[in-house]
Amino acid sequence: MTYKVALGGIDLATYELAVGDITDLDGKPAIVVQGHAKAAGLVKIVANIDDRFTSYIDTTTGRPLKFLVDEYATKSDDVEHTVVSIAARSGASVPVEFHINDAAPTPEPQTVSLPDVWDYNSFLVALRAWEAPPGTKITAEVFRSRYLWHVDMTIGDKTKLVTELGELPALRIDGHTYKVDRTNKQQAGSDARDFSVWISDDAARVPLKINTRTDYGDVAMTIVDYAGGK
Repeated sequence: MTYKVALGGIDLATYELAVGDITDLDGKPAIVVQGHAKAAGLVKIVANIDDRFTSYIDTTTGRPLKFLVDEYATKSDDVEHTVVSIAARSGASVPVEFHINDAAPTPEPQTVSLPDVWDYNSFLVALRAWEAPPGTKITAEVFRSRYLWHVDMTIGDKTKLVTELGELPALRIDGHTYKVDRTNKQQAGSDARDFSVWISDDAARVPLKINTRTDYGDVAMTIVDYAGGK
């Protein structure tokens, strides 16, 4: 799945989401899902964006096992590496390791409060299967990179969405989120954000669009290409 990311009609980046093969991760069958973001257009002149987000999802439970992030630091050529070992959770603590370039990893354990914790990719995959009446709500905790976000989701109405793939039936899901600190309290100075996700209301259940409201306008990630797997 390939998406364009735009702000006010100006292209910022492309985002590819790919589902790979089933592999073995510490004795558990896992499917690999990877997101890849790259700067587009004039943005490439002022920002390094060539980031990868790799998830290992347990094929028997649908829950994430491990989340790997490799991304450029803001306004820098340094690459930040994060490993979130979700399957190694102990009680309310999830192991997180972070390092820049080739430096030694530093442990940054994250406190969580819910029975399940997700990463960005696995949460999007899980949302594809969510069926409930409009107005139904869930609360989740989701890693975007080395940081955890508190997320409240509400199922909206079924609608139709015009994309570059044509007009498609879609289910809208609305979200409200904020970043938390290592103790699972809302991070000081972190504003809450509202966003919406549209998923195709058909057998493929393809994420079609994510729209996030910001102080600079709406940032939209919209599908432009889709190749179904075997």
